[in-house]
Order: sequence, then structure tokens, then C-alpha cells
Amino acid sequence: MLTVLRLILTFVIILLFIFDIPFRYWIILGCFFVASFTDFLDGFLARKWNVVSDFGIVFDSLFDKILVLSVFLLLIPYNLLPVWIWVLFLIRELFVDGIKNFCLGAGHPIPAIKLGKWKFFFQIIMIHLCLLLLIFPNDFWMWKAMYLFAGMSLLFSYGSAVVYTHSFFHFLQKK
Repeated sequence: MLTVLRLILTFVIILLFIFDIPFRYWIILGCFFVASFTDFLDGFLARKWNVVSDFGIVFDSLFDKILVLSVFLLLIPYNLLPVWIWVLFLIRELFVDGIKNFCLGAGHPIPAIKLGKWKFFFQIIMIHLCLLLLIFPNDFWMWKAMYLFAGMSLLFSYGSAVVYTHSFFHFLQKK
């Protein structure tokens, strides 16, 4: 349910970016915070209750990507981040998902790794800062922090992609 709620909140965020309503950036920030928290809570409860589902394995990661990439894309017109950063994230996500889906289809699922979880954490913080910059556009330190988290997001994105690629080639050698 938490995973599906994240997807629903993603659509709400998209609609809020499209329609100009009072306090929309605050509402978007709140929705994004709740959506981000559902990912943390979902993982926490799954570990606590020792619950794993096929739906969760596939869709938790997919809905995370839809959330992050959608909001990144919607932020492009605001010139908070250069477009090439979004392109680099998109390429990484498509590449890693291709590897994971290939292995899953071959009966060898590749579990999420810590670097990937850190990547998502830094992306979430970066997006929160971008959304705050829509509300407080002249905050110098928030700009600095946002670029720091953007750099960390890219570092962990491609660091984790290297690890996933290594796992993929290791799987191919065993096959």
C-alpha cells in the first residue's frame, strides 16, 4: 500500500506542477516529503516484519525512479539544475534497470545495494532543497547545499551503477 501511495503522490505532484494554485510549492513539498517517507517506512516495516513480496521487489524501485525522475523533469524549467544532470540520472536509471530486469528474467534477481540506497537518499535531499528553492529562491546556503547533494547524488548513482555492472558481468560469466 505504501508503494502504491508513492505512485499516487507522484501523480498529485505532477498535477500540482501543472495547475497554478495558491501555495502549490508548499503543497508539492509536503507531498514529496510524504512520498519520500513512504519509501523509508515501507523498507523499515518490510525488514521489521520480515516481509518480501514480488510486487515490492519490482515496483518499489520502479516507483522510486518514477517519482525522482518526474520531479527532476518538472524542475527543469525553473533552472535550478542543468538539464544534463537529469539526463545523466535518466541514463543511469535505464541502464541499471536493464541490467536488473535481464538478471531477474534469467532467474537471478540482483538485490538493492547500499550505494543505491545512498544514491536515492541524496537525490531525495537534493529534490527537497530544489523545492525549497522554489519557495526561497534567494537563499545562498540552500543553493550551495543543493549543489553539494546533486554532486553526491551523481557520485553515488554512478558508483552504484559500477557495482551493478560488476554483478551483471559476474552473472554472465557463471552462465
